[in-house]
Amino acid sequence: MTPRHKDTKRTQIMTETRQLLMDAAIQEFAQYGYENANINRISTSAGFAKGTIYNYFPSKRALMLALIEETAQLHLDFIAERVRREQDAGRRMERFFEAGFDFVATYLTQGRVMINSLYGPDPEFRQVMYQAYLPMFELVGRDIIGLGISQGTFRPVDPTTTAGLLMNIYLGIASQTDDTGKTWQSADQVADFVLNGLRKPATSV
Repeated sequence: MTPRHKDTKRTQIMTETRQLLMDAAIQEFAQYGYENANINRISTSAGFAKGTIYNYFPSKRALMLALIEETAQLHLDFIAERVRREQDAGRRMERFFEAGFDFVATYLTQGRVMINSLYGPDPEFRQVMYQAYLPMFELVGRDIIGLGISQGTFRPVDPTTTAGLLMNIYLGIASQTDDTGKTWQSADQVADFVLNGLRKPATSV
C-alpha cells in the first residue's frame, strides 16, 4: 500500500471512529446529563478503550461543544432543505414548523441534549447554541418573513425581531414532547396561528 493510500485509510478510520464516539456521547448526555456523563463510559460504549476519546477531544466540555455545533448544523440542514423547496412564503412557514417538529421526532436523542443545553444552567453552552443557531434565525427572518413581505402577503414587520419570536415559539413547543418526540401542538396548528398574525388583512373591494 502506498503512503498516500495509507493516509487515506487512516483518515477514513479516524472519521468513522470520531462519529462512533459522537453517537455514543449523544446517548450518554441524553441519559445522564452533562454533569453525570462519564467520558470513559462514552469510549467503551462506542467500542473503544478507555481514554480513546481524548485522541479526538481534549475534554468532556470540548466534546459537548462539538456536539452542539454539529447538531445545530444538522438541524438547520434538515429544515432549510424542506423550506427552500417552496416558493410561497406562507408555504415556507408551514414547512418550517413541519420540518422542525419532524426533526425533534426523528432525532429524539439529539433534540433532548440540545434542549437540556438551551435551558440548562451552563452559560457557555447557551452562548454556543445561540451562535450555532444564528443561521436558522437568518433563514426564518430572510427566507420566510422577508420573502413574505416582498411578496406582499405578510405585514411589514421587522424580520429580525419576528424571527426571534418565532424561534422562541418553535423551541418552546419542541421542548415539550412525549417519549416518541411528538409535540403537544401540531405543526399545522402552530403555523396557522403564526400566519394569522403575519398576513396582511384582506382589503375590501
